[in-house]
Amino acid sequence: MSGPAKRVVDVAFKAGKNIDWEGMAKLLVSDEARREFSGLRRAFDEVNSQLQTKFSQEPEPIDWEYYRKGIGPRLVDMYKEAYESMFFNSMVNAFYVYFRFLDGISIG
Repeated sequence: MSGPAKRVVDVAFKAGKNIDWEGMAKLLVSDEARREFSGLRRAFDEVNSQLQTKFSQEPEPIDWEYYRKGIGPRLVDMYKEAYESMFFNSMVNAFYVYFRFLDGISIG
């Protein structure tokens, strides 16, 4: 992975390291709050793990020839042209800005 997408994953990973889970856990007084907090931490760790593994990899390139054989070249060429004209960085940049904002917030 390269570019803005890698930066999003890196910032999210760093944000996760900066959370003082133990400090927050000490503030909880009821067993129910501790259970809810444990579930929150588990969910956060799962999402962070997915960011580090599944979403940090480059997607496999589309095998346009495979689809040309099954569907026909004319329709596939239309889809290929539309696909290549899309701009994917806008969403990544929005997440990057958001995570940079979160990175600047100190918890504690």
